[in-house]
Amino acid sequence: MFDQLFQSISTVVGYLVVAVFFIFLGCRPPWCTRRSPECRKRQVQDIPGPLSLPILGTRWVFSFGGYNFGKIHEFYQDMYRKYGAIMKEEALFNVPVISVFEKQDIEKVLKSNSKYPIRPPCEAIAQYRRSKPERYASTGIVNEQGENWHFLRVNLTTDITSPKTISSFLPQVQDIADDWCCLLKQLRNHDCEIPNLEFVVDRLGLETSCALVLGRRMGFLLQEHLSDSARQLANAIHQHFIATRDTYYGLPIWKVFNTSAYKKLAESEETIYTLALKLIHTADEATKESAVFQSVLRANVDERDKTAAIIDFIAAGIHTLKNSLVFLLYLVSKYPDVQKKILEDSTKAYLKACIMETFRLLPTANCLARVTEEDLELSGYRVNAGSVVLCHTGIACRDERNFKDACKFYPERWLNEERSQTASSATFLVTPFGVGRRICPGKRFIEQVLPIILEHTIKNFEIQNVRPMELQFEFLLSPKGPTAMIFKNRY
Repeated sequence: MFDQLFQSISTVVGYLVVAVFFIFLGCRPPWCTRRSPECRKRQVQDIPGPLSLPILGTRWVFSFGGYNFGKIHEFYQDMYRKYGAIMKEEALFNVPVISVFEKQDIEKVLKSNSKYPIRPPCEAIAQYRRSKPERYASTGIVNEQGENWHFLRVNLTTDITSPKTISSFLPQVQDIADDWCCLLKQLRNHDCEIPNLEFVVDRLGLETSCALVLGRRMGFLLQEHLSDSARQLANAIHQHFIATRDTYYGLPIWKVFNTSAYKKLAESEETIYTLALKLIHTADEATKESAVFQSVLRANVDERDKTAAIIDFIAAGIHTLKNSLVFLLYLVSKYPDVQKKILEDSTKAYLKACIMETFRLLPTANCLARVTEEDLELSGYRVNAGSVVLCHTGIACRDERNFKDACKFYPERWLNEERSQTASSATFLVTPFGVGRRICPGKRFIEQVLPIILEHTIKNFEIQNVRPMELQFEFLLSPKGPTAMIFKNRY
């Protein structure tokens, strides 16, 4: 009798173990819910995606699943191929993060924003800045939400986004572009090769950003004038983006104790703040006439927010310009006929088409994140308000349904009779600086600077590609350097 009882208990325990095992793997028997997904409105929990572990969610794929944080863009490409139009990950404590890849879903998410669009903040940066109240009155324009974000945005970015401000800055960019070409000639080796283009473009980004924000030339494009401070600032900005990526996408263990990623972020924030503050303190009469600098000084915000805004403008300008220009030069270098067309087109329309095509093929911001403010139906699934949704614009831009020969560098698609069709497809997809009210304040700056730099470069050099470029995700999509390129004198 006791043997039979023991056997019965063992059988029950065995079934429980099996049941727990399958539940652990994410399986649910038909009787687990009252209605199957086919018989009810499909919810977030029904969205397909990789295996989610209890508490840890799906972040295991970056430790044991063959992916790393530097290849996050490849992870999402694979997820799109595997799961289709919509997929779901789960962050710590199984909080769902939804990815959409279809044009109609992306438009629906980005159009649904209110006066104060919500984007997931970089919590590690926010925590660091809250720990430094002597320096920061807020977590900054990028991380603030609601009315606080709107107040900072309106008061601090009016002039940097103004067409008048950027237009008045363009003659100075012409001089910067001339110095850039002189520097390339000086730094080439005997084969006319620049072996590490990112390093040189960092100097260009630093010179250009400081000229816009501080209103004066700093001399970073003079061959003998690259100071240790400039090197440290460029490196700190690079490390800051990597640390932001690692703390943003990794498990938030840094909230419990200081991880290596959080330490790297804190160190880079410290370096950027200290070095940029030195630049600000060298203000002279030219700086006092800078429209951007003066607009920040006049802003009706806390003095700490003014300083932080100027520093953030300089840092963001350097990194964004670097990535955008390296991508642009790389694509143009592969096509001698494209360079010839740039030279022959006096209207500069083809030049601008090359830039738009680069934004489509290699966008620095290849994914836009939003927190939904209303219930939405995305690819047949009901997504509740308050959900985190990633809009993969970069992947959608390479979809043949949106652009013909989508993976081909074809600037002509932005010209003549093809232009209207391309522009229609590009709405909400070709968005390397974001879209809507939370668009990057430096968008107009980058869009005006790139054509001038490219035109001067093509007039001076025949550019040749040395080897295929690899991509790396550093919170923004970036070239995995060093990128080598040949600059031969054109005449």
